[in-house]
Amino acid sequence: MAPVSLRSVTKAYGAFEVIHGIDLEIEDGAFVVLVGPSGCGKSTLLRMIAGLETISHGEVEIDGEVMNDVPPKHRDIAMVFQNYALYPHMTVAQNMGFSLRLAKVPAAEAAEKIRASASILGLTDLLDRYPRQLSGGQRQRVAMGRAIVRNPKVFLFDEPLSNLDAALRMQMRVEIAELHQKLGTTMIYVTHDQVEAMTLATKIAVVNKGTLEQVATPVRLYERPQNLFVARFIGSPQMNILPARLAGVSEAHLADGSVIALRQPAALGDGASLSVGIRPEALLLSTDGPLGGRVTLTEHLGGLTLIHIALTDGTPVVLQAVGAPTVAMGDVVRLRIDPAGLHLFDPDGRRIAAPNES
Repeated sequence: MAPVSLRSVTKAYGAFEVIHGIDLEIEDGAFVVLVGPSGCGKSTLLRMIAGLETISHGEVEIDGEVMNDVPPKHRDIAMVFQNYALYPHMTVAQNMGFSLRLAKVPAAEAAEKIRASASILGLTDLLDRYPRQLSGGQRQRVAMGRAIVRNPKVFLFDEPLSNLDAALRMQMRVEIAELHQKLGTTMIYVTHDQVEAMTLATKIAVVNKGTLEQVATPVRLYERPQNLFVARFIGSPQMNILPARLAGVSEAHLADGSVIALRQPAALGDGASLSVGIRPEALLLSTDGPLGGRVTLTEHLGGLTLIHIALTDGTPVVLQAVGAPTVAMGDVVRLRIDPAGLHLFDPDGRRIAAPNES
């Protein structure tokens, strides 16, 4: 186990800078997820930690030692990729023990490490099989086992579940979370799937265009996004964002004339522009709510239903309801807002914090 520190880390290809001075502290034993849209730089950041990409400026430190000039094989890290990269002519046991053989670990010790790792991952009965005889989830577990046998200080995961179907991704999320609990090793995990980030991480770093937008626990990110990018990216379905103008300090007037009462004063000045964010579960069907619109689509997801609504000015919003409300396409509805799911952002997209927020 080891802490990892990134200090003013920058990556440039010639004059083109893709990572812009990132600072990030990862505590010993933490499970940190780097999440963001495709092309935001999260995998590049992970590869710099691994030593697979050079660092243009700044420092990467693992367990108190600066790693900028240390070759990947000497960083005491293990990496699990999106591609399983298993040797097809080797059995599961041989694939898992390949790095140990290269390191000339005694056969008996290597066999014990393989046995212990296989037991953790539920691979004990598969050790004599070849990759072609395994499912996608089993192959991914073998790839993780190959990393575990090395007993590294840090595990790095680069979108390891992208090749799996939805059911297997859910199963593997549970298995990776359980693996972290069993091993207690520092893990850094890259994904563009915010559901993976929310369910796996002890801390999430939201990356956008090579910068860190916010670093916080999953709950804090969801409840207190620091800007519109984080507000939209974290949460599925994403937060509804409505442009508005401030009236006094306690009312937001929408384009269609609707008025939303604010539970916190917004000291931007009368008539100032702002964005009102409403989580889908904070929109509630009501006979006398301040918002009105027409149902355009309903998505029944079993225990939940997503109701798509066009407000009177055409602005689309999504309401998330428990169960299966009796509404149909074309119905005219009224909506009220649970104040706990209401968020305000200034004209620059920054969160307007309530007076009691820390």
